[in-house]
Amino acid sequence: MTPASRAPFNRDVWAVFGMPIDNVTVAEAAAQIEAAVETRERLSFVTPNVNWLVRALKDPATMRQIVDADLSLADGAPIVWLARRLGMPIKERVAGSDLFNHLRYDTSADAKPIRVYFFGGREGAAEAAYLALERENGRLQPAGWHNPGFGDVASMSAPEICAKINAARPDFVLVSLGAAKGQAWIERNLDTLEAPILAHLGAVVDFVAGTIKRAPRWVSRLGLEWIWRIIEEPSLWKRYWNDGTALLALARTRLPVLQRAAKTDQRDELVVETEGKRVALTGNASLAHRDQLRSTFVSACDQSSDIDLDLNGATALDAAAMGQIRMLEKDLRTRGHTLRVEAGQNLSLALKAAGFEAQAA
Repeated sequence: MTPASRAPFNRDVWAVFGMPIDNVTVAEAAAQIEAAVETRERLSFVTPNVNWLVRALKDPATMRQIVDADLSLADGAPIVWLARRLGMPIKERVAGSDLFNHLRYDTSADAKPIRVYFFGGREGAAEAAYLALERENGRLQPAGWHNPGFGDVASMSAPEICAKINAARPDFVLVSLGAAKGQAWIERNLDTLEAPILAHLGAVVDFVAGTIKRAPRWVSRLGLEWIWRIIEEPSLWKRYWNDGTALLALARTRLPVLQRAAKTDQRDELVVETEGKRVALTGNASLAHRDQLRSTFVSACDQSSDIDLDLNGATALDAAAMGQIRMLEKDLRTRGHTLRVEAGQNLSLALKAAGFEAQAA
């Protein structure tokens, strides 16, 4: 296995209700984007919020999109709250708009230009965002814009559209099509587009264009940005209401299951047995033994085959261990292999609560 394919296991990633979340700051996430622009290595990132979480727990394809991303950032105060309830020492919320502004207003001497292409958004927003960056003449430079209208993903992925984007030579393609459609568009065109950075940051196009005002920082710090967004866009109230009620249900029903599964005596050891494609974990699968899990999974991936992960003997499974399991799943899928997970009744319930498709023993 090449060093690049080992990258998922090097991430400080945790599974928040099964969603991989990288424990990074805005500045650290920006540094990864800058490095990708410099080396031209592909980096696709997602910014899961409550809407992402609700969809991911209902739709395996949505969860797979988050798992397959190279970087997953906690966008939303509720995600930060859930992460902390699950024991993740999360550094800070990393909203897509904050990350974009960090890149945009970085005036340090070594801040190299980044060419941005705006794709999608409401009528006129992409062009307005392009013109705003052009007037600004700052670190982020406008590479181009395209409004594909309201077609389906296939029509928005026509060869001439992708050719137009590539001809503009962007470093960063910023997509705004609605989270589900936008991520599907990125997934479909990932191998066609040449830009190293691709991400769906829906409202950012409107913020840059000036058609919607971003909430003041003090509102964001209080976790009340959703109220500001509803005031700015009253049509959002129904989505926020549905997401909020779903979040309360998850916190009431699934959170206690995941918290119980994570409880352990930290003195317990983790014993690993490998035989062929089978990897069996006995004892404490938690943060205390994350390095052991990493080395185990890297070695297992070296076998270049499907893997059966046996958790029947595991007494605890926390968000840190689940994060490594998600990275194992990601690594295997990139090479055409699959992960099968089997667990006893208690952990099987926790895995189900986190959106894993686990076999009960």
